[in-house]
Amino acid sequence: MHTFVTATEWLGGERLITRTEGGLSLEISSPVQFGGEAGRWTPEDILVAGVESCILLTALYFVQRHQIGLKSWTSRAVGTMEKGANGLRFTRIEVRITARVATEADVPRMREAVQLAETYCPLSAAVNFPVEFSLDCAAQ
Repeated sequence: MHTFVTATEWLGGERLITRTEGGLSLEISSPVQFGGEAGRWTPEDILVAGVESCILLTALYFVQRHQIGLKSWTSRAVGTMEKGANGLRFTRIEVRITARVATEADVPRMREAVQLAETYCPLSAAVNFPVEFSLDCAAQ
């Protein structure tokens, strides 16, 4: 079993600070469109970034395990929220990945690594809405 612990303190207004047990801190606010401060992470940003970074880190496990020559990875994630009967809810996150690998033989293996990451990423598995992926992969 693994546990992850954070502590959060309200700083007034729409601002708060969250800390990990290791001492890392992150100042957070509501999104500007909900009355928060510009220039701060929001819980919504953190959720989308968490899913996006979990996909990368999970894929890296398979890249290392299968000795794929990954040269670069960039991604962009877009989380969509919609208002429904129960208020605002995320309805999907779309992650677009661009990866460059060492050889043509690495391309299908990279595709497999991303498919495995889709299956095994604990954050995308934890949400109750679709997480969609696209991968642009080519040899460098």
